[in-house]
Amino acid sequence: MVDLRSEEIKRKVIKCMPWILLYEFFQVFNENVFNLITPNLSQEFGVTPSTVSLIVTLGKLFLGIASIVFSALSDIVSTRKLMLFTCFAFPVVTTIGFFAPHSFALLITARVMFALTIAIPLALQVIIALKYFDKLTAAKYFGYNTAIFQLASAAGHFFGGYITEYFHWNYIFLFPLLTLLGIPTLMKNLPKDESKKGSFDFTGMLLVTLISTLLITFMTFKMQYPLLLVSAIVCILIFVLYTRKSKNPFIKPELFKVKGIVWSLVVCGLFYGTQVGFGFIFPFIVHNAYGLPVSTIGVFYSLTNIAAFIAGINSGRIISRIGYRNITLLGGAFIFSGLAFVTFFVGFSVIFVFVGMAFFNIGYALFFSGYLSNYTQLLPEHQHGSGVGVERLVLNIGSSLGGALIAMLYGQPYMMNKILDFSSNPQSAQYSNIALVLMIMIAVATLIFTRVFTKKFNRIE
Repeated sequence: MVDLRSEEIKRKVIKCMPWILLYEFFQVFNENVFNLITPNLSQEFGVTPSTVSLIVTLGKLFLGIASIVFSALSDIVSTRKLMLFTCFAFPVVTTIGFFAPHSFALLITARVMFALTIAIPLALQVIIALKYFDKLTAAKYFGYNTAIFQLASAAGHFFGGYITEYFHWNYIFLFPLLTLLGIPTLMKNLPKDESKKGSFDFTGMLLVTLISTLLITFMTFKMQYPLLLVSAIVCILIFVLYTRKSKNPFIKPELFKVKGIVWSLVVCGLFYGTQVGFGFIFPFIVHNAYGLPVSTIGVFYSLTNIAAFIAGINSGRIISRIGYRNITLLGGAFIFSGLAFVTFFVGFSVIFVFVGMAFFNIGYALFFSGYLSNYTQLLPEHQHGSGVGVERLVLNIGSSLGGALIAMLYGQPYMMNKILDFSSNPQSAQYSNIALVLMIMIAVATLIFTRVFTKKFNRIE
């Protein structure tokens, strides 16, 4: 009887998953459009590339903060209630973004609000998969997650370029209104789990938000304001002292006592910092070094995302053949190879750059499905919610810092020296050097991963 009940709940949850994944589609779609058009926005609003990167980095930051907040809340608040809150709040927020084209500050505000509301389904999709599915089925949905990421990236790059060129970028905010169609299915099929007694550490949350914002702002403005760094260090010390005394801290110290967790999170931060850093600089590479218009960039870019989408959809089959650990290492090898293409060949034909991006995107489609499965193997069952929340936080803060780091390096005189760039293209040296920095980050992250996750983590049973 219990098994029949569990199977019935599983079937209902499976009906909800496409609609929950749709939220990820629109989050990635929105983000990739803004990644693509950053050169245009820099000109439209009259701000520097490092300043315009705030549109991406602050969105990532608040997505990370909100992810851990709602992951933690899912331990005491019904996931159904959290999900339905998004269903009705998200359309209001995305409509506000439509009215942002005349104010850079309003655009950043809209992107932050967009991230705060859409973080709920992005956090819950992992927790729901772990709660209601077996390990391999959950891993398949992690693969679908990366496939949707790449499909949304393809759509964002393809349609975003044309929408921006022939209409205006603010129309991008209207597409997510399609999520309204999924409300009946979610209301009917989401399990009515009960809320539990508990408390939430808002002080800790505010301190983490403040620390992250100070660090990202410090790097975004090319480390010109050391007071921001000093303030961040002071806030870190306050946060550590506060956490030790708090009965229910925002980030629970006992989680970091689990063997391998800290280094696994370092791997997470490096991999996703590299992803956003390369995503930020890529439009500048093809626009400045090759003079391609946004619409053409979008078409070629979308082809690389489709290749990665196919890899993500088939990640479950790949895992069943080579295992969780090996698919993660395979993803790292693809990412490293893609960056190597850009490092050595960015000054030559643009085809090399897009081949590099294809390898890069395929690598992330493979990496995510394996890494998250390995990471959750480290977590005790009673810490799944907080563990996934911290991983989401590190992912998004790492992504923000990666984007800020590349924005800081971009345009610096010392980045113009030719190291591994053997072309005659006067614009390519700094892009080759930036790709080299990202290659080093991936190499270090992969080495750490092999030390944390031994061959025993490769098993699929």
